[in-house]
Amino acid sequence: MRYWSFRDGFGLENLVLCEGETPRPGPDEVLLELSTASLNYRDLVVMRGQHGKAVTTPLIPLSDGVGKIIETGSAVRDFSVGDRVSPAFFQHWDGGAPPQNLESGRLGGPLDGVLTSHGIFPARALVRVPDYLTDAEAATLPCAGVTAWSALSEPAPVRPGETVLILGTGGVALLAISLAKAAGARVVVTTSSAERAAHVRKLGADLAIDRNEVPNWSKTVREFTGGAGCDRVVELGGAATLMESVKASKIGGTIILVGNVTGNSAELFLPLVLTRRLTLQSVSVGSRQALVALNRAMDLHQIRPVVETVFPFDKAPDAFRALESGGGFGNVCISCVQETGH
Repeated sequence: MRYWSFRDGFGLENLVLCEGETPRPGPDEVLLELSTASLNYRDLVVMRGQHGKAVTTPLIPLSDGVGKIIETGSAVRDFSVGDRVSPAFFQHWDGGAPPQNLESGRLGGPLDGVLTSHGIFPARALVRVPDYLTDAEAATLPCAGVTAWSALSEPAPVRPGETVLILGTGGVALLAISLAKAAGARVVVTTSSAERAAHVRKLGADLAIDRNEVPNWSKTVREFTGGAGCDRVVELGGAATLMESVKASKIGGTIILVGNVTGNSAELFLPLVLTRRLTLQSVSVGSRQALVALNRAMDLHQIRPVVETVFPFDKAPDAFRALESGGGFGNVCISCVQETGH
């Protein structure tokens, strides 16, 4: 097997292509031959060594991936050789309330991830993927996809006719647009350019706001909603955007805290939160059952994730650089298929 590992520390200078013997599955495990992996913002945080003391090296990175089962353990009954599956982001959270040791079960840190040609996974942590999706499309679902699903499902599902505000155009945001439209919601998106605004309109956004042109975009959201404000915000920005999200919310609205790309410490004007009876809810990806539910919805509505680029396996560091540059539109993926000559 071939795999990439942060072998002697974090940083791209320590991301090394390694070779080793292909492992064999235990009784309750399967051996996956990975076909594609997908990057998330979280993978940049891990790469920079900023994900806390629990995430250590050596580490195989990335949490989103898809592959085919090539061997099953003796006790595995629910899967067969040839099944195309994705490992769930949390390997030990099947459904219901999250376990108290939630963070210990994450792929791509602290557990080894999917940037590898082969991997061993518990059968209980796998989910079949919809047949109509390409490998690259399916690879975006376990982390980014489930995060978008959870943001629109918790604490209650989005209802038809509601207005959903989605911040940004990353992988989570783009799938959230399609899922919210499928649920019958009006969708408002903040973007960073006129070009991206045009892209999200094609995905179904009812209003796209270039935040560089309209820095006080909460006012535009309120005008669009007849002065009421939006029902739900998928808050992917963090410190620099949270107060605008509060201003854009209606009385009794919900702000789903997902990301912190603009910083970790935010100041809030509490009277505005209190008098509007806002709910601030965080989501941390979701359970295996959430991935099952997402796949079912994807299949029903034939939703396709947006994939920008698929890098060859040997160019994995370039995929990290591409995501870090922030210049593209759509998910950045890496093919895990062995190339000719290896």
